[in-house]
Amino acid sequence: MVSLYTAYNNFASASAGWDPDQPFDNAVDEWEKRMRPVRDYIPDDVAQLGYVADWDLPNSVTDPVDQDTEFVLTQYALAPRIVQPGLEHEWIIGNFLDPNFKAWLDRSSPSYEIRSFGYGIYVIHRTSP
Repeated sequence: MVSLYTAYNNFASASAGWDPDQPFDNAVDEWEKRMRPVRDYIPDDVAQLGYVADWDLPNSVTDPVDQDTEFVLTQYALAPRIVQPGLEHEWIIGNFLDPNFKAWLDRSSPSYEIRSFGYGIYVIHRTSP
């Protein structure tokens, strides 16, 4: 009887604060919204993408846990495309907070076009191997 009473009270408390008309946003939904313009920008025939981020920069001070999480969220948001770390692909997702990343990119990839999507997200299109 006590268990039923407790369960009912927990349900009543949770229901009182829930508004079915209010959207439920979480980190995954927010990242997917952030990636939607990226997904739409990349040509449909591109099946594999590279991924570079602050963790690739020498002397980076970013939190590796955050970087790992954002990499996994990017893989999820761009599925079924394959997203792999590195600059080996023609199309690359860049995730940088460090404003000096372009100097590193210039040294690492001699010819590219880049487009910003805000929040430190970039699409890098290598124009030569």
